[in-house]
Amino acid sequence: MSIEKQKSLRTNMILNAVRGAMQVLFPLITFPYVSRILGAESLGQYNFSNSVVSYFTLLAGLGIGRYAIRDGAAIREDSLQLNRFANELFTINIISTVFAYAMLAISLVVSSTLKNYLLLLIILSFQVILTTVGMEWIYSIYEDYLYITVRSILFQFVSLILLFCCVHTRNDVAVYAVITVLACAGSNLLNYYHARKRIRVRLTRHINWKCHLRPIFILFAISLTVSIYVSSDVTVLGILCGDKTVGIYSAATKIYSVVKQILGTVLVVSIPRLSAFYGTGRMDKFRLTASKIYKTIVTLMLPTMTGIMILSERIILLISGQEYIEAASSLRILSMALMFCMAAWFWGQCILVPMKHEEEVFGVTVVSAVLNLTLNILLVPFWKEKAAAFTTALAEGCTYVWSMIRGRKYSGISGIGSTYLKSIIGCLGILAVNTVVKYFAISNMLYIVVTIVLSIIVYGAIEILVKNEVWRLIREIKYKLHVQEANAPKKEGL
Repeated sequence: MSIEKQKSLRTNMILNAVRGAMQVLFPLITFPYVSRILGAESLGQYNFSNSVVSYFTLLAGLGIGRYAIRDGAAIREDSLQLNRFANELFTINIISTVFAYAMLAISLVVSSTLKNYLLLLIILSFQVILTTVGMEWIYSIYEDYLYITVRSILFQFVSLILLFCCVHTRNDVAVYAVITVLACAGSNLLNYYHARKRIRVRLTRHINWKCHLRPIFILFAISLTVSIYVSSDVTVLGILCGDKTVGIYSAATKIYSVVKQILGTVLVVSIPRLSAFYGTGRMDKFRLTASKIYKTIVTLMLPTMTGIMILSERIILLISGQEYIEAASSLRILSMALMFCMAAWFWGQCILVPMKHEEEVFGVTVVSAVLNLTLNILLVPFWKEKAAAFTTALAEGCTYVWSMIRGRKYSGISGIGSTYLKSIIGCLGILAVNTVVKYFAISNMLYIVVTIVLSIIVYGAIEILVKNEVWRLIREIKYKLHVQEANAPKKEGL
């Protein structure tokens, strides 16, 4: 089956956006409850433990997921070759998972600090093995986002019910950890059995180590360095400032990560398609698709950043309550990091990695990670969560600038500046809306809702007036959906 006969990229974006929207909706429902029930200190304990486990999850995963999507997408038409490829990667993944658990056990024995979080670390460590057996990369290779979306929503509903039934006091942090493991990684058990419809995955002794290890370790090194400047702020805060500061910072990072996740759905679904276009030498389609994706990201990213900045305090009060109000400053800083992060992700993961320039992505992520970690250690003792947010934004900014320069050089993609300008003009309309709404004495929730609704209307109108290309793309999607619906066969009545 040819690439064109696969599900359309727009359909995949819609499915992944639905999945991302549900992943936004559920935290918006659960986090206000969890942050108030557990309190800043217990929530800080959970987030610190989760940040520690994330390093071992990363160690177990190596760079296998990214490598599998990139190289697997190019051979997905050859079932025998892809099956052999998947078996080899699954075996390597099992070996790395055993090694990761061994390193976690050693860390628990050696570190007196980690012993204070022993129960939480053991519970959360189940994410490591569940992520490995889940093999999410198989579904990305085949662009099977319908299954991923339905499965994710189902387990989210189950975890939501368990949360409200089982978490009632500040002492229930371990119960909350069990539920989050179920929500985040439990569905991976279903993945393993469902994957057999496409590939019979099993352990194998025949592994082409020479072919796989170099790209896997390079992509792992990239993931590790990214994780350092994404997770090190929480780890350093936990060590130098305590659980309460981590809890306060988590209110800002939760909102930041949720928004980043839903914006990232546009990019996640594009990587297999871009890898397939590049792998088959179709550079014209590669450049055209990548350009459309980046313009879409810019058009969504800038108004989102603007909205978070002007509503930061009100969002924190709504989501987490007065106890977490100090997180508003961190959230404003992280909103700028959001802009850099999405753009860096595009140029790095959607352009340079599919074009097999992962060594260059690795180089900039190392520099960014070292810069972030060093500044965290120096600044966190003085400015606490604000310093952590600032170092994240700085690291993301460095990665973005460098990746953009290199990405343009290799891909030849240009002409994005006008989209930035048109989106900035639209953001001025959002600022005007906020200025007007301030004059009305309304409740906090109503203020947020009115501001968001009016901002969407005003921003959309401005973008249409300035002829932002993204709105033309949206009209194309609506037209194609309308044509598909009109041409769909009608069911006969009984």
